[in-house]
Amino acid sequence: MPLRYRRFYDISVSERILNSAFLLTIGIGYAFALANLYYTHQARDGRRGLSVQDVMIAYHGSTHRTRLEVAINGIMEPNLKYKSDKEVIVKWIHSGAGEAEYHALIAPILNRDCVVCHTPAINPNLPDLTRYAGVSEVAAKSSGATLPALIRVSHIHLFGIAFILYFIGRIFILAEMNVTVKRITVAIPFVAMLLDVAAWYITKSIPGFAYVVVAAGALMGISMGAQILVSLYQMWFHRVHPIPAGAPAGTRARACCGILAELGYELTELPDGWELRDPDGARCRLGTLEELETVCSGLELKHQQSY
Repeated sequence: MPLRYRRFYDISVSERILNSAFLLTIGIGYAFALANLYYTHQARDGRRGLSVQDVMIAYHGSTHRTRLEVAINGIMEPNLKYKSDKEVIVKWIHSGAGEAEYHALIAPILNRDCVVCHTPAINPNLPDLTRYAGVSEVAAKSSGATLPALIRVSHIHLFGIAFILYFIGRIFILAEMNVTVKRITVAIPFVAMLLDVAAWYITKSIPGFAYVVVAAGALMGISMGAQILVSLYQMWFHRVHPIPAGAPAGTRARACCGILAELGYELTELPDGWELRDPDGARCRLGTLEELETVCSGLELKHQQSY
């Protein structure tokens, strides 16, 4: 029966490189995911940047103004060459946003001032303003995310993120820290993810739950980031030895025995010390506990560097 659980100081250099490459790749990927989130939902309320109001509009919708109306009265207003064009677009929206009027009045304005960015080939994350179908979507009153859309995103989110959190957690549990803190830390991102997804559906009916969406998402990101940083630090910079210096002599000797047994060595206690036998059968005598710990640490380090 093993005397202790596996920790970062037990793994080889090869494992550290593999784990570090995975964690760094996930961290970079998460940064791009945040950037995508920003560009997908920002400025829905007509102001620059991403706000809780943008999240409310994304999931609950807006009954006051359409997305196009918000944009030309806010962040996109400076892009209009003539200020009077804003009134033309607003009047068209309020009169029903008909297709005939679109081709006669609205398309020339959008083609001149907007489609340089709002073209799927250039920026697929922005609304398509090159044709009537795309413009009519942002000219209609927004009802927020549809139920089929939420279900589609939810199953992708839960399956994909759960796998990522699991593998990050599997690496993180090798960290040397308070066991209660570790258990809470590995559970937090899963709880936050479930709360985040549940809040999407609740925000659809109760817009105030957008604050829960933001808080849960932030909590998941912070806890996941903490696991990545702690894991990378302890793998390469925090060399905690499994044998506490202040522990009783018997505890230290048993810890050495467990480590050496994992490495294939056999340690026999003698009246005046210990006898160590290597996997090839060679024997040597160790007279003091300090000598035993030195040999144990050296063999462990040599084993780690060998694969």
